[in-house]
Formats: sequence, C-alpha cells, structure tokens
Amino acid sequence: MANGKPKGIARFRRLLRRLPGVVRGEIIAEFYVTGRQMVQAVLAKTPNRRGALRAGIKSKVLPTSLRLQIGLIGSKAERAGLFYGRIQDLGRREQIVSVRRYRRGARALDVDRFKSGRGGGKSAKLTTVYQMRVRAMKGKRFVTGSYPDLRRTLNQNLRGIFARSLTKIGGGE
Repeated sequence: MANGKPKGIARFRRLLRRLPGVVRGEIIAEFYVTGRQMVQAVLAKTPNRRGALRAGIKSKVLPTSLRLQIGLIGSKAERAGLFYGRIQDLGRREQIVSVRRYRRGARALDVDRFKSGRGGGKSAKLTTVYQMRVRAMKGKRFVTGSYPDLRRTLNQNLRGIFARSLTKIGGGE
C-alpha cells in the first residue's frame, strides 16, 4: 500500500473486515436494496418459456465477506432442475453426441446396475446407439451480462457511504 491504495483483493477484504460495525451495516443494507434492483434487471432479460428459470433467480448477501451474489443460487436440490440455465446463459458449442436408448420400461435403477456390471435380477437391454448433432447456441447472458447502470448506481451509493464514514473517522467521531 505504497500510495494508499490496497493492492490485491486479499488486502482489500482485510480492509473491509476492519470497518466499524455501523459502516458494515450501511453497506449490507445497500447490498439488499441494490440486490433487489439487480434481480429485477436479470429477470427482465431471463428467457421465460416455462417460468422455472425465472423462479430460480435470487440474490444473496454475504455479510461476513461483504459480497452480493445474484443468479441461479440456492441449495443443490433447488439448482438441480435448472441446469439448463447455465447453458442458456453461457451458450454451447456445436457437437456430436452419442445417444443410448434402452428398452421401453427399463427402470433407471436397472439401467444403472446394467451399466456398472453388477447385474441385479433384471437387465436393461440396450436397443440402439446413435449419433446426434447438437447445434451451437449463442449465450443469452442474462446472469453473466454486464449491467453498467446498476453497477454505477451501486458504486455511487457505496462511495457516499465510504465518504461519510471517512469524514466521521477523520473528525474524531
């Protein structure tokens, strides 16, 4: 910190951890307010075919590390059905995949046992294996896209919080 600016994110986070509790509270409150605005902006760009993807968009404030997360967050079970959200957000490349079809009525458990070679009474009969072309898809960038207006607003509000706290500290309060 030769010229007063922290070098690296680790030093900056250490600086944030040493902030007074009142300032941390103001920053967290600002994160909650801005987080709601950012979620609304992300929802406006989110594809809405069935609505499940829109329901999975959330914001989360981490008070100890002073971070704001926005996107498809939640428990593993909540995100399991939304795996395609990442594909729609980032896109995919064109590729040829191998597809395996099993006999009709084969239960998933039987198929797993058959694949692992453990047997287990019934055997799932592999009926066809074929190649399928998956087309490329450009990413929609509804989560990972840039939202310059919202970032600018958040930065201005945080600058105000830091300016007020530094004047209080400098004034001896």
